[in-house]
Amino acid sequence: MRKIVHLVITLFIVNSITISTQAQNPKREFRGVWVASVTNLDWPTSPYLSTEAQKTQLIELFDDLKETGFNVIIFQVRPECDALYNSPFEPWSYWLTGNQGAAPNPYYDPLEFAVEEAHKRGMELHAWFNPYRAVYNVGSYQISSNHVTEKHPEWVLTFGNLKILNPGLPDVRDYNTEIIMDVVRRYDIDGIHFDDYFYPYPPNQITNQDASTYSEFSRGFTNLGDWRRDNVNIFINQVYGSIQLEKPWVKFGISPFGIWKPNYPTGISGLDAYKELYADPMAWLQHQSIDYMTPQLYWPHGGGQDYGKLMPWWADSIYAHDRHFYPGQAAYRIPNWADSEAQRQIRANRKNPKTLGSVFFRARVGILDNPKGFADSLKNDFYKNPALIPVMDWKDQVSPNPVTNLKYGKLADIRGDGLLWDVPASAADGDSASMYAVYKFDFPSVQQSDLENSSNLNNIVGTNYSALKAGEDLTTGQSYFAVTALDRNYNESSMSQVVQVQVQTPAVPVIFSPVNFALNQKDTIVFTWEDTPHSNFNRLQIASDENFSNLLVNQNSIVDTFKSVTGFKGLSTYYWRVTASNLAGESDYSEVRSFTTGFPIAPILISPIDKKLDVELTPQLVWNTTEFADQYRVQVAEGLSIEPEIIIIDTIISDTTFITHELNVNKIYTWSVGAINEFGFSGLADVFKFKTQTTTDIETTDNSIPINYALEQNYPNPFNPSTTITFALPESGFTVLRVFNILGQQVKELVNKNLNPGNYSVEFNAGNLPSGMYVYVLQSGSQLFSKKMMLIK
Repeated sequence: MRKIVHLVITLFIVNSITISTQAQNPKREFRGVWVASVTNLDWPTSPYLSTEAQKTQLIELFDDLKETGFNVIIFQVRPECDALYNSPFEPWSYWLTGNQGAAPNPYYDPLEFAVEEAHKRGMELHAWFNPYRAVYNVGSYQISSNHVTEKHPEWVLTFGNLKILNPGLPDVRDYNTEIIMDVVRRYDIDGIHFDDYFYPYPPNQITNQDASTYSEFSRGFTNLGDWRRDNVNIFINQVYGSIQLEKPWVKFGISPFGIWKPNYPTGISGLDAYKELYADPMAWLQHQSIDYMTPQLYWPHGGGQDYGKLMPWWADSIYAHDRHFYPGQAAYRIPNWADSEAQRQIRANRKNPKTLGSVFFRARVGILDNPKGFADSLKNDFYKNPALIPVMDWKDQVSPNPVTNLKYGKLADIRGDGLLWDVPASAADGDSASMYAVYKFDFPSVQQSDLENSSNLNNIVGTNYSALKAGEDLTTGQSYFAVTALDRNYNESSMSQVVQVQVQTPAVPVIFSPVNFALNQKDTIVFTWEDTPHSNFNRLQIASDENFSNLLVNQNSIVDTFKSVTGFKGLSTYYWRVTASNLAGESDYSEVRSFTTGFPIAPILISPIDKKLDVELTPQLVWNTTEFADQYRVQVAEGLSIEPEIIIIDTIISDTTFITHELNVNKIYTWSVGAINEFGFSGLADVFKFKTQTTTDIETTDNSIPINYALEQNYPNPFNPSTTITFALPESGFTVLRVFNILGQQVKELVNKNLNPGNYSVEFNAGNLPSGMYVYVLQSGSQLFSKKMMLIK
């Protein structure tokens, strides 16, 4: 569980961590946020989203986090020994596809996609693994046959509904390391991240479940707790060493429970993670087997878990071992805190030179839902300016080569103008630029020292171009830009040359199609226009009058130079025009063009009239003839609207009348008709509704009163397509006669009304039903009868 806040560090880090004294909006700060996938907390928000919906949701999430000021995404990829990526070892996650083991369809690799999208936005992505948790809640869904708990049940420890992999087994450590290193090798991630789940939390505390493992693999330990902690330590050392051999620039961080031991520091009380979770972060620091630590300090100032005491204690402990400290903070708890508590924590972090940033739990709840305006505080104050990630000096201190050929011009990959530059050659250590920092000034004589003023940092991007940011006045000619290169460790190059930027409003766009006075336009029209020089987007207006007082479309921020539009009326004239815009403003309108649609207008419905009651069960639908219509589409739905799931008739005919198949008694139906010709479909006319009669034609067979209830076998049987059903009622009562198919689905309701005592017969017409066995059921008062009948066509 995690959150996001702010950090402090400035300038270059030499030999050890240089202490920054800057208290607000530091140039270097780790601004992280956890994006949780387990139980669909943050992304995806449902296991049943389509591939396209998942991608769109992730792009919007990353856009929002970038806009709020974050520079690191901690992205959960393995919540339950499963994978939100294409793993050769573990099944696809249930939380991704709703079926553990099933790949996304259409296929894509979410981790690959997430890394690409994060880097585009100048953000790091750390892959978040749960190394031991195997099944979060036993029985909540079907486990895949290639899940590790199925393939290696001997590796599993069970605690009620929770299953974990046994940390004491060497095979488990090797397996987990291989899972992690597979991702390190194949994906361009920036970090590996573990959370606080090692041995299980209360109430699932371990007792003797690993007794046999301890007996076999004790390694000379005589204290069970020390042995369990050492199991975790060995694994963490193993992972860190493996990463260093493969990709030493990849960072390794852990977010343990926020209390190491009670009374550390003095006055702190709570869960003893050292004894109960068997996690010993101090050992990881002593071995320097991690790069950063994010203890989960999920409490406010004051009390037995005082943030004001815990944060400095952790800062001192981690700094003493030359590693980075980014406290994990509980943004999701903000609604229960004092109004300014989260902001107070950020200020406290920044006053402590050993605290280099923050990580918040979690993206959707605590950040993007903006509790008590916290996201606004980040965006408009604490994270108003971008921040570079602090350098880890034990990894690399060689700066990349500077950017060359910086200029302002037309961008290749996105529409409009912006800054673009050449990718610098690799540095002396072989590293190439990974990210770029864009600086903006209001004076031309920029010095290298001006880069240290964080207010001049304008953007961080992962491409060798940058669009200019909205909301800035770039029309005066007093805007100057420079760019620096950043390597994987965020070492920064010297700056590029400085370029002056002055943005001018684009010219009036030229529009292409449809041509002026175009006739016989179809029901879907694609409008096209030029990519006006220096424009970023367009506005399209379509109106039913030449003064544009009755707008059908008024869409701004169209990035493409075309737009497909539907929803026009048949045989009608419309007018359209376009503007072009950029950061300097919006152009005048283009010429106005008109066009006339060629498809017919919708017909006028005649009968049954709207809201008619007691309509026969095979009504004739009638509508007027529509000029230029070749055919008509008739739709009938059982319900108060025409929705795809309740449509029972959907047919195309040439006539202006249609007799329905037999409908159910005492039901509301909605119907409409649309007209069709070679140019398209008119759309449906305004719908009419009617209600059918309360029963079918029911006859009494004689005037006698029967002694017993009876439901006779239908005659004839088998039948095609009609048959007669006879029944007897010795008492008055509300009576229902229904017909069901063999799947138990009702296909017809023949009677639904109060009947007097008597003998009755009802005709059942199955002309619209397929051959097969059917069951007819009679219910009168508390009496229930049923029989089978066979339809053979």
